[in-house]
Amino acid sequence: MTMQEFNDYLDDKIQQNENLIKITFYELRIKLNLSEEETNQVLEWTKNKFEKMNYKIYFTGEEYKYQNSIKQVQSNELMIAIKNV
Repeated sequence: MTMQEFNDYLDDKIQQNENLIKITFYELRIKLNLSEEETNQVLEWTKNKFEKMNYKIYFTGEEYKYQNSIKQVQSNELMIAIKNV
């Protein structure tokens, strides 16, 4: 995945819902056909980019609060990013 493809992918995710962004196993490994190594690199890039954009990042198994309820990042979700308000 090139940096341009990566940025386009994240821009599309932000357009869908800028407050809560979900990155799933299916999207990265199946739909985008990324290897495990590429998936880990994309997650690292995403974490860095979203933290700079004032998002809180959660990974598989972690709990997070969204719209006054406590939720957990599911096993098929690799990352959740929630915009700090």
